[in-house]
Amino acid sequence: MTEFREYVGSVIRLYRESKGLTLRELAEDLDVPFTSLSKMESGDQRIDSEFLVKVADYFGVSIDTMLNRSFEEIERNTHQRESELGFRDALKYILDNYQVARSELFKNHKMGNHVRNVIKNMIVEEAGLDENRFFIVGSVGQGQWAEIPWISIFIKDITTTATRGYYIVYLFKADMSGVYISLNQGWTYFKNKYGTKLGREKIQSTADIIRRKLNTAPFNMTATEITLGGRGDLAQGYENGHIYGRLYDANNLPSSKEFISDLKELLTSYKEIEYMMGNRSVDQFNDYLLLSDDGQYLEEDQEQEEYFQDKIQSALGLEVKAEERTSTEEEDTEDNPMPKPDPVFDKSGKERWPRDAQVAAKALRLSEYKCAYDESHTSFTSKVTGKRYLEVHHLVPMKYQGEFKVSLDRTAQLLALCPTCHRQIHHGTDEEKENMLRKLFYDRREKLEAIGVEIGFKELRKMYGIEG
Repeated sequence: MTEFREYVGSVIRLYRESKGLTLRELAEDLDVPFTSLSKMESGDQRIDSEFLVKVADYFGVSIDTMLNRSFEEIERNTHQRESELGFRDALKYILDNYQVARSELFKNHKMGNHVRNVIKNMIVEEAGLDENRFFIVGSVGQGQWAEIPWISIFIKDITTTATRGYYIVYLFKADMSGVYISLNQGWTYFKNKYGTKLGREKIQSTADIIRRKLNTAPFNMTATEITLGGRGDLAQGYENGHIYGRLYDANNLPSSKEFISDLKELLTSYKEIEYMMGNRSVDQFNDYLLLSDDGQYLEEDQEQEEYFQDKIQSALGLEVKAEERTSTEEEDTEDNPMPKPDPVFDKSGKERWPRDAQVAAKALRLSEYKCAYDESHTSFTSKVTGKRYLEVHHLVPMKYQGEFKVSLDRTAQLLALCPTCHRQIHHGTDEEKENMLRKLFYDRREKLEAIGVEIGFKELRKMYGIEG
């Protein structure tokens, strides 16, 4: 009896999928609870004869036909239809017929099955995709026709939804004049972190950064912008998230072989993004990518150190041109502890702590452009600011941020040093570094306590690797 239930349930599922219906859609049409139909399809719930008649009537077949039609026959017919179509023809079918389909009843329309199942199966088969690793899904809308139909390919370890993470998607223009293949990214992270207006700028910044970092960009994927011609938010989201891709004109479609070749090349770029992400989540990866765009730079990163100091000069240059506030007004905001920031994660999953160039620029301005170790020290004049060139140094190194409950990226513990002193505190002998640290620490001790940074000189010496 159990085997028969499983057989009947599988037949119902195959008929449902052949019509391009979701489990929930069929349950609503048959007026049966979604959970009950799910159990019937899996063979976990008894199916009575009355319900079986109802299902057969729904699909327009007799019970005998439905039960005697083997799985092999159903699958053979499905694959036969797909093999008769090349990938080019399958996409052309959408371009030629979607506008007409939109004027017809949505439910059970063959266009839905074509996008959800036929093209999906072709992509899996012709591109040789492992469905344990990739998730492929197509959509013509939920309950009503979508303005922009799409077929997406997701690496499951990155994402399984177009709202978050990175993916490849075929996007049809609203007027069906063409279809894009697009390496794209989800909108949710950017909207949640930055809001709608700034989020649109940040998602485009991320696309620019990814384009610069990828080594495997296909030579014919030259479209860095896409125009879908849609009126809804969905179309704009795809346009904003586009990294690169290609437009296929409806009147000049390439061969099926070229379509699949393009897809395979873009899959190589997609896999490179997966490699760049390493052990990080999508949010952690995006945080890392946008550090410099947000004016933040990592501690203990030689490559970023020069960028950090340059960014300070640029930020300071803008402030010098504006009307400056008094030092007293600035310092009044620095007498309270602030919670430590969230870390970012590098490719290996290690916690890293960002430094804000705006905070550093403020510290430099408050220093009145005098070296914190010795005010008599001279330096050249900065071309950007027109002031004495100094560099900013965190007295308690940022790499120890994880050991403190309060933020270390505060002006109270940021030192303006001449270039020579800055290099000496990093690369000098233990004796030279200790002499510098002793003066700088006791000069700043009260300010450190005010912002909640509790540390003794002995502990600070260890942080700088001073032995003895």
